[in-house]
Amino acid sequence: MKHLLAAILLLTLTGCAMSKGFDRNVLRERVSQPVTDTNIQAVLNLKPQLPKPFKLAIYVHNPEVFQRKPFWTEIEKNSLQDATDTLKQSGVISDVVFIAASVVQHNSEPQFNPRIGLHAPMPRVQELRLAAARYGADALLTVNGISSIDRYNNVWSLAYWTIVGAYFVPGTHSDALVMISGVLWDVRNEYLYATEEVKGGAQKRGPALILDDAEVIRQAKQVALTEFSHTLTARLTRLNGNTP
Repeated sequence: MKHLLAAILLLTLTGCAMSKGFDRNVLRERVSQPVTDTNIQAVLNLKPQLPKPFKLAIYVHNPEVFQRKPFWTEIEKNSLQDATDTLKQSGVISDVVFIAASVVQHNSEPQFNPRIGLHAPMPRVQELRLAAARYGADALLTVNGISSIDRYNNVWSLAYWTIVGAYFVPGTHSDALVMISGVLWDVRNEYLYATEEVKGGAQKRGPALILDDAEVIRQAKQVALTEFSHTLTARLTRLNGNTP
């Protein structure tokens, strides 16, 4: 039995010696918003109508459950709060609120897909506009994120045949990619003001049984969040005409 368990462990550790890379198209499909307006002419007739300054409602979507935990932590959400505080101080927005999931009238349950795991669909734009209207907001910002891990072994993984090496030899790489998408809508008429998509990456090498993919994802997410906060601040400032 011990020999059988050892063989299974070694096959698991050495079975992914080559990097598979990231399927960025799959990530974009998962982070993209569904199309909700079929009348093109009606969309073309929409006009921007944001007051200056305007009240902003933010909906941060949890697209998947990673190790049975929400994709976004409170600390990560607070980084968006910091960006909006800067916008309030500069007079771009008058107030900001984060839409609670309990306010959104959305009945879709998380679905499991063998390729992408447990996935919660994004509520429809109309559902989120209704929730934003309950807060008295002028604009709605939806924030969605997704992650992917590319885990592979290097030549040092040959030491994993000793079993002990899987705890001490840095023969495994973990490369993380996080994509964050933001869309800014008018609450009253669904006019599309702006879209943003940023990417963040992180890499780490270590022993196969010690290397934590979740930690690498957190690092990549922080990189993406920092970039997203910077671009969000710049776009909203230009949108409200508070720059030369």
